[in-house]
Amino acid sequence: MNAKKIKFGALIFVLLIALSNTASFAMAQPSTQTPIKHVIFIMKENQSFDDYFGVYPYGPNDMLANNPIVKELSVPYGIQNDTSSIKVPNYPGLGWLLGYSHLTYNNASTQVDPGEGWVDYHGDWDWGRNNGFASYSGSASLVYVSYQQIPYYWDYAEEYVLADNYYTPVLTETLPNRIASLSGYTPVSNDFGPPPYVNLNHTIFYQLNQNNISWGYFELFSSARNPPSNEIYPLNSIQGFSNNPAYMNNVENLSVFIAEAKNGTLPAVSFVMPFGLAGEGNVPDISEHPPANITLGQDWTVNLINAVMQGPDWNSSAIFITWDEWGGFYDSVPPPQMNAFGYGGRVPMLLISPYAKENYVDSTVLNHDSILKFIDYNWNLPYLSSWVAQSGSVLSAFDFNQNPRPPIVLGPTPTVAGTSGYSSGYIEFENGTVMPLTAKLTSEQYPIPLQIPLGSLTYRSPPFKMPTSVYSFSVPPTWLASAQLFMILLSLVALIVALSITRFIGKVGVRQLLLVVSVIFGIVTSILGVIWPAIPPPPVPPTEPTYSFITDLGFFMIFIGIIIFVFPYIRKFIPKAEKTIPDNVRIMAKIAIAGGAVAVVTSILATPGIIFPVSTLTPNPLNPPQTVMQMIFATISPLTGIGMALTTISLGALIAHTFIVNKRKIRVL
Repeated sequence: MNAKKIKFGALIFVLLIALSNTASFAMAQPSTQTPIKHVIFIMKENQSFDDYFGVYPYGPNDMLANNPIVKELSVPYGIQNDTSSIKVPNYPGLGWLLGYSHLTYNNASTQVDPGEGWVDYHGDWDWGRNNGFASYSGSASLVYVSYQQIPYYWDYAEEYVLADNYYTPVLTETLPNRIASLSGYTPVSNDFGPPPYVNLNHTIFYQLNQNNISWGYFELFSSARNPPSNEIYPLNSIQGFSNNPAYMNNVENLSVFIAEAKNGTLPAVSFVMPFGLAGEGNVPDISEHPPANITLGQDWTVNLINAVMQGPDWNSSAIFITWDEWGGFYDSVPPPQMNAFGYGGRVPMLLISPYAKENYVDSTVLNHDSILKFIDYNWNLPYLSSWVAQSGSVLSAFDFNQNPRPPIVLGPTPTVAGTSGYSSGYIEFENGTVMPLTAKLTSEQYPIPLQIPLGSLTYRSPPFKMPTSVYSFSVPPTWLASAQLFMILLSLVALIVALSITRFIGKVGVRQLLLVVSVIFGIVTSILGVIWPAIPPPPVPPTEPTYSFITDLGFFMIFIGIIIFVFPYIRKFIPKAEKTIPDNVRIMAKIAIAGGAVAVVTSILATPGIIFPVSTLTPNPLNPPQTVMQMIFATISPLTGIGMALTTISLGALIAHTFIVNKRKIRVL
């Protein structure tokens, strides 16, 4: 009996210890405001909302408008019914002269990379008119794709939440937006540095560490943990991150993320990024940044989501998929301006969760910092920054009253002939294992049956409201470009007449007067461009010129006019010619001078044709030109080519004239 009592007591003791440990573990886990215990933040590269979802849910030319599933789906604000009527001027304000370009469907899984950066993106934005895409980011920006290229993303939009009023924090390219998505602010206006650095204490990583909330940052690295510092972009812009083991121990390979998702050991917050070794060696570029294959990049994302869905943590997870910035691709909604940095262009955001609403288009004004705001809210943390605090909330996209929805596991499936884009690919991990990426027939991918009958839903998508700006700029008037061009032409005419006038009339000062008029018109052009620059200057480094090419022409006309005006006075110090001027030399010299004037005119006429190439002659994105000359001949019109040829010939004549004057020591002006 005593032995039995001892055994029973020992059993009770063990149970008490187990319960105590369980209670301690439970107490150690920070409480959450919602059932969400795991946030997965996946950020891809460089796609606008209209490029990816502008024709959702119908497809190009309303291809699926009569499909019984599609015709019941919620419709986001996009270009569904306007793809043929949307026209973008080939230069802002000068569409009446230089013509317009139209959007086209890109029936391929690769895209040409549009122009990027603070200057190009603000030129695209055109002070809220969204009229500069053809001029700044170029003809490659005026395309869109459909379910044929990204069917699984469209399936997620159908089954879960698609945000159609979601923007990047900054109206510029990758690095500032990725930094803002991790810290709620940016010290740079472009892909620049470091330095400057972000203070570690200002990041979401520091906030999570300080509050004992687990997190992980996952990329494609050459090692499972503690990768080399040259592989951790953009974390290398955070001061004190790479040499701090408390942070670097949380930077891990994607293989670790997949294993943790399958095992149910995901951290509270996971940042999953397509960087590191992506696109290097045998590792495919799964970032979706042009010219990467976007179907393959989508398949990579689906594999990650499937790992979460099929793991023990699914019922407490929220997966946010978005794109760091819009890459210069056209979008029909001007981003609201919340401060001197923006918001940036509209990008897609997909929310996938057992608590996400089905077939829900969320039109709340959101941005990358809205996800940080949800993290702070969910774990009862103070908002990381003023940008985070002022951002919209994603809470309306959830229905926490519903039972957790079972996962919807999509492809990729075994390779099938006739796939869109690459039929297969793989990601190789540091231990030599590979993760297959495969696709299947597009006709079988979208749409898929809805998980919940639409008649059973207790909610519906709200109407879209165009966002409004808080921060105001001195917006240039619509007549500015036309007025500047008119002034340039007047300046050029006055200059040509001054150069062509006879020596007799020149004695009474008419030539000097015309040169003064030419300079004045150049000054007026330049002043208008300085008062209203083409784009606002960057608020932080790097600084860049923000004047339009028309304003630059104004500066050029001022310079030329002043040089020609003062030349006769400088000529007094040139020794007089000791020889008479043969008639043939005089004629040749005058022809050369006229050739110089023609060179100025034809170069000005040819320049718009180079800056704004003929959109119908845009090179095939799957077979781009290999040399500069091939690019020129593939994109310029015959008239532009004639202008360039005349410029070359005329400049040659002017050079010959200069040689003759120097050789014979004569004056012909």
